[in-house]
Amino acid sequence: MAVAVAPLRNLTDDSEQQFLVDTFTDRLVADLFRRCRNFTFAWLPSELRWSADLKPPNPSELKYVISGSVQRGGSDGMLKANLRISNAETVDYLWAARQKFRPEDLASIQTEIAHQIVRVLHVLVLHEASRRASLTSDAELGVSECLARAWATFEGELCAELSVEAQQWFLAALARDSRNVEALVGLAVTCQHLVSNPWWCDPRAAAAASDLGCEAVTIALELEPGHAHARCVQGMLYSAAGHLEEAAVALRQALAMDEGLASAHGFSGYNAALLGRASETLRAVERAMRLDRTDRRQGIFFFFAGFAELMLGRTLEAVVLLQKSLERNPTHGGAQLLLMAALGLTGQNREAIGMAESFRQQYSASPAGAFEQLWLSRSTSPIYRARVYPLFEEIRALGAAS
Repeated sequence: MAVAVAPLRNLTDDSEQQFLVDTFTDRLVADLFRRCRNFTFAWLPSELRWSADLKPPNPSELKYVISGSVQRGGSDGMLKANLRISNAETVDYLWAARQKFRPEDLASIQTEIAHQIVRVLHVLVLHEASRRASLTSDAELGVSECLARAWATFEGELCAELSVEAQQWFLAALARDSRNVEALVGLAVTCQHLVSNPWWCDPRAAAAASDLGCEAVTIALELEPGHAHARCVQGMLYSAAGHLEEAAVALRQALAMDEGLASAHGFSGYNAALLGRASETLRAVERAMRLDRTDRRQGIFFFFAGFAELMLGRTLEAVVLLQKSLERNPTHGGAQLLLMAALGLTGQNREAIGMAESFRQQYSASPAGAFEQLWLSRSTSPIYRARVYPLFEEIRALGAAS
């Protein structure tokens, strides 16, 4: 989705303020690139190119326009930033904000306004996606029926096709009720699936899913702050994005709300392993497995346990656990990658080569940086990185990663 950005206008009648206005614009553009990865940003067609970061405009693809100005805010030296988002085709205003600030407070005000713009853009994307999903669903189905069909798809194995199908039903439910917390949380879950399985899609799509999922679950928690599952999903998304400490906090909060939430226990253990504390994982996973005995969840929990055993150097034990994971989720790419590495490290080369070939056939379009995205660059813990790098080297030698 393309968004045009116009340089902010200097309406202060003071040419010396132009540098401040330009700085405001540049910082805003940088923030948008960092936090809106599901958008393509271009300069406004009617403007001369003013930023090397912005792409050439294609008017036929533009969906929204961000524009605004900075003017004097009074006789006390205050300035006033006016920002707006408009429809590129109809020129109708979709959102506007006005913020007074002192010149020395530019950085904090710019960050606050950027956050508001990011939120609005993601909500607009959510509404547009919901509208499209509604057009392809049975108009007679209500919110409850859409949600029932969405959750029913999760009874099968963990795969891209079922996650996409569930996502469309959650979006259809949101088209009928944009404030439905269950639909927002469900949508965030499907986004988390895409982020945690980067071999399902290209890196840009995974990044977009991460941003949209975080926004959806944030809205859900604003509507229902005590929703334990929403807080858990937020922690899962934080973890997938490499924000491990924030993930740990969110998962602890989820368990404080609901001690019996199996997924929060399981993901807490997985996140601990990423932080270099794999010795904490098995206890958390065992608790999760007692609370949720469904094959789908058990497969994920066995994967977490196998991952932790690899981080602790217990490779033979990891092989057994990862094999149990794949018995329940045969297409789980993460379990396949780690198992082939464990088999290679234990001298079971024939089996490892067979698994690598199977993975390549199943995920022929897997992005080259999938392993790095999900495991290598996710944690800065030296303990963790010392353990995970040999796995990557083994998988690369087998031709399943690069």
